[in-house]
Amino acid sequence: METHTGLLTHIKVFKEKPYAITGMLIWENDVCINCVIKNRPFARYVLSLPMHQYEIEVKGNYNSRGQFDVKHMRIVNIDSYIALIGTPE
Repeated sequence: METHTGLLTHIKVFKEKPYAITGMLIWENDVCINCVIKNRPFARYVLSLPMHQYEIEVKGNYNSRGQFDVKHMRIVNIDSYIALIGTPE
């Protein structure tokens, strides 16, 4: 598994049913990483986050389309908002 840490900049819902697929962009050292989230609880959590504010550490693998398939994620810079809503794990 690979690990990337970057600033969350964009979130988009690709498909809701029958399986939820959500995309997000994170910037790591001036490199944009296109991430795909297939886990519904992770997707709901990411959709509740404001953009351009949190650094996220993601673990997973790249798929055949060059998208990073997220298996685990963690918020790096925890503040009072994250303490209120909790963390994804």
